Amino acid sequence: MKFRRLLRPATRPLLSLFAKYFIPRSEYEDMCARVHLQILQAESDATARSAQRMTEATSLLEETLFAKVQDEASKSVQMADDLRRLLEERFSLLGARTTELDTRATELKARTSELDNRATELKMRAEELERGAALDRQALHDLAHDTVRHPDEIVGQVGTVGVIVPTCDRPAALERALSSIASQTRKPDVVVVVNDGREDVHAILDRFSQRLKITSLKTASPHSGSSAARNIALDALQTSLVAFLDDDNLMWSRWIERATEFLERDPLVDLVYGAQLRDVEESTVDKQWFLAPFDFEGLKKGNFIDINQVMHRTTDLRFRSDLRRLVDWDYLLRLIGDSPERVAAVHAISSVYSAKGRDRITVPHWPPALSEIVASRRIGETMQLLDGHYACSCCGYEGVFSPGPRQRPNASCPRCGSLERHRFLQLVGPMVRTFWVPETRPHERTVLIEIAPSHATQKFRKLFGVATTFDADPAADHRIVDAVASLTDLPISPDAVDAALVLHVLEHIPDDRKAMTEIARTLRPTGIAILQVPLSGRPATDEEVLHTDEERLARYGQADHVRLYGNDIFARLAAAGLACEAVSPRESMPPEAVRKYGLLPDEALVFAVRANSPVAVGRLSIFANRLRRGRL
Repeated sequence: MKFRRLLRPATRPLLSLFAKYFIPRSEYEDMCARVHLQILQAESDATARSAQRMTEATSLLEETLFAKVQDEASKSVQMADDLRRLLEERFSLLGARTTELDTRATELKARTSELDNRATELKMRAEELERGAALDRQALHDLAHDTVRHPDEIVGQVGTVGVIVPTCDRPAALERALSSIASQTRKPDVVVVVNDGREDVHAILDRFSQRLKITSLKTASPHSGSSAARNIALDALQTSLVAFLDDDNLMWSRWIERATEFLERDPLVDLVYGAQLRDVEESTVDKQWFLAPFDFEGLKKGNFIDINQVMHRTTDLRFRSDLRRLVDWDYLLRLIGDSPERVAAVHAISSVYSAKGRDRITVPHWPPALSEIVASRRIGETMQLLDGHYACSCCGYEGVFSPGPRQRPNASCPRCGSLERHRFLQLVGPMVRTFWVPETRPHERTVLIEIAPSHATQKFRKLFGVATTFDADPAADHRIVDAVASLTDLPISPDAVDAALVLHVLEHIPDDRKAMTEIARTLRPTGIAILQVPLSGRPATDEEVLHTDEERLARYGQADHVRLYGNDIFARLAAAGLACEAVSPRESMPPEAVRKYGLLPDEALVFAVRANSPVAVGRLSIFANRLRRGRL
């Protein structure tokens, strides 16, 4: 060990000096060789030990790193497994969400298509309403503007038109009526004012003397009635055309111009009538248009033309002074006579009517002669009925009726095949058309659908511009229809139908509730459905499933019926979203008329509207009450 210290680098110079002077050279060299060998051996040993330590350190490091790598690898594998499971869950959720979104997208696409169709319909409806509203605004604007214009601004035009104005103790109303005449774009040749009251009206007439040529007349005694007043004016008129204006009406400023243009353009027309804008007590809205397409057969059954809507060529015909409520109707029927083709409706407003009372210009009592007239007519009808003759309202046939289904006597018209329900429908048809279809809508855009149509309803369908017929199995009854479709799934957009005719159909349909819902879906908010089914009179509907025709015939009355309705049909209709009123011939017509047309007195028509339309529900009540009061 001491020797090794001597071999350290710091001691080597001293050792060399010592050996040089005190040790023989050969020994010195041997010693140096030995020292060198020892140094080499020591270095070799040190290198070996270093190598061993390096090997041991490397081995330890490898073991440590391997353990750490193995641990990290295990953790990575675990994390990979966790990530894989998480991704699988996420992909599963994503797939479910994608499916849900695809379904939702399909629904949204269908809804978008539905909304597009609805938007198109609403746009058409808005355009239609805008046209009506524009006409309404223009009429009211013209009336308001023209009434306050200065006389110098109004230029008269030469014409051959006379206007008859009967008045009775209403000076303010008379002044408004004359203002509307003075505001005409085509002035009348003369205005004949007939005073049927006690108040003097000359001061009012003088105020219009610079604007109108006025002839003032009086009835023989006050309150002689509108017929007497109009007849006095007709006797005095020398014009080729005549129009009428009661003092509680206002004449639209362009009415004379439009009416005379029509009559001058078409010499084959003798009488024209326009729309009347009404503000009436019974109306469910503040104002309503009233213009019915001309139907002479309908006019025979009930008047739908107010005398203030009329202009006609002058004749020798006069009003009947013995009538009160039938004055206009009687006059128009006699005026038209056998020439209904000489009557035309002008698409223009004729007058504005504001009702604050009733029958203020007519005689204050029913004349006895009227009762005699009505009685004589009924006697004639009764005598005809005693001879076994009936009248068909669908085709005009008069004579003996044939037996109907199950040998029901006097049920079927031999000409058109109409049954009792068809004839009753045709009698109420004109009132349905004029009451439920807005008169500002062009005729060609009025829509009717009929399910399982009958030849006997052709005349009713002609009241509408677009009449479409459907049947699920037209071959079964040899029907010709426009489209083959079931009432449970009609190819019609929502809110599209003005009137739906469904007579003796629901008792054939297994899922009648769906059919009722489909009716509600297709009706416009102001539309009406006319329904009829066989009724048992029992509280509940009998609809047990029967498997043979014989069983159904015996229990339900017909082999292809699946039920016999009871009084709960109205609850079913209500559940489907329909509000209903049932009206029978007995409620709406005199007994002799029921017999004349061969009707079943208690076979009611059910009128249904959408329950979610308050306006339609309110109008339905008014409509049914009018029918029940015998307005037919």
